[in-house]
Amino acid sequence: MTAPSFEQAVLHMSQGRPAEAARTAETLLRTEPGNSRLWHLLGCARLQLGRPDEAARDIRRAIGLDASNPAAHANLARALLALGRAADRDEAERSLRHAIAAGPADLSFRLTLAELLQAARRYPEAVAELGLALGLAPGHPDIAATLASALHLAGRADEALDLCHQVLAAIPGHVGAWINRGNAHLLKGEVAAARAALDRAVELAPGNKQARFNRGFAALRQEDYAIGWADYESRHDRPFARLPDRLDGSVILIDQDQYAGDTFQYIRFVLPLLERGARVVLSLPARLNAMLRVCFPTHPRLDYHAMGTPEPDHDHKVGIASLPLLLWPSEPFGAGRVPYLHAPGDAVEAWRRRIRRPGRLAVAINWQGNPDYDLDHFRSVPLSHLAPLAEVADRVDFFSVHGGGPVGQAPFPLTPLPGDCDAAGAFLGTAALMRACDLVVSSDTSTAHLAGALGCPLWLMASAYPEWRWLDGRSDSPWYPTARLFRQPAIGDWRPVAAAIAQALRIL
Repeated sequence: MTAPSFEQAVLHMSQGRPAEAARTAETLLRTEPGNSRLWHLLGCARLQLGRPDEAARDIRRAIGLDASNPAAHANLARALLALGRAADRDEAERSLRHAIAAGPADLSFRLTLAELLQAARRYPEAVAELGLALGLAPGHPDIAATLASALHLAGRADEALDLCHQVLAAIPGHVGAWINRGNAHLLKGEVAAARAALDRAVELAPGNKQARFNRGFAALRQEDYAIGWADYESRHDRPFARLPDRLDGSVILIDQDQYAGDTFQYIRFVLPLLERGARVVLSLPARLNAMLRVCFPTHPRLDYHAMGTPEPDHDHKVGIASLPLLLWPSEPFGAGRVPYLHAPGDAVEAWRRRIRRPGRLAVAINWQGNPDYDLDHFRSVPLSHLAPLAEVADRVDFFSVHGGGPVGQAPFPLTPLPGDCDAAGAFLGTAALMRACDLVVSSDTSTAHLAGALGCPLWLMASAYPEWRWLDGRSDSPWYPTARLFRQPAIGDWRPVAAAIAQALRIL
């Protein structure tokens, strides 16, 4: 039998057999524990086998023995990125920059760094890195399409469109370029052009989930619900949502498949399921359950379950954002049920006694969404841009309902959200505070959906690149009859929106 060798392990890797490569490397390391090349190869094999923790450990050992190999630093970064932990991102970036310094002409190093920067939502830096990568491989269609995606996320739609045009002129069937072209048109507010590009992407690749999801986003902005709801199912890897015609006696487990704001928006659809005889189990984060047990109507066939714990028996499981597809697949639903959430009256009265001053308006305000959302930088409002609100400080008291920690120095008088406001359950105190106010002003975040579900007067600061649910060119919302939309005229500057809100407050 031929003795195992390093070359044999490398051959296994090149033939797509990482398990055999790992076994060969482990055998050789018993007699060569100081061989950095073997530790590096073992780490790469384990990374391919889906064991990034072990891979990172092995590659660190390789670097400890010999730090001169730039590929080892790059592969350590890839292992750290595969772990998906934000805490590892700094080390991964240092490793990649070390690799690039040692091998500046290696295309893969720059592409991995760009991937890291995109994951960290550092889009302008990702654009710069991808530009350098494209310089190393001029005209490379996949790199150009990826750069177009980063340009879109950086808010540079025209440049993204130019790149997509170049790619499609050379390769008319490049699906990624059609998707990114659609996204860039959406950023510019050209929804019909976006829809045409995304229709083409789906035509070319009917099974491409990103193409379908993005087309669903565009279709819903156009109020084309027949296509929109169905394509929106591509947001996750679940089977297409279905329910039987008869629900009597069926147990339906409904879980939170996105964020809290989506739950507030879609929970209204639980009521018609109960009316049709279903037993419903809401599977949500425990603190959100605590709030909804108080704020959502009780029903003998409605139960709650804490996500992350063993699930109860059920006949069907669907994500809460799939409910519109199941109940109103081709048309908008009626909004007559609003409000469908209710803050406890005693808590609302307690807030009123605490905050109301004669002759003054009480306004709850939030400007910041979830920073983990990829497009949050388009919808969240820099606090400094709200300076025009200082002009109405003589007649308005503003109360923060931003629950994300310290807010910094506000450019207008602002009472911060008390630290214990929501101690009894996520958003429970916030719901009562908003009901105690005359008005809620919010960016596109969970606060806005909660206010709309409670039936609070809501003034929404809507991005020039709006989420699909705020539609286009409307100052109202079919989702929330009490909402009024103040639309941003252009990406980046929210001061005109704040000025319009201040003007409207003067005459309220």
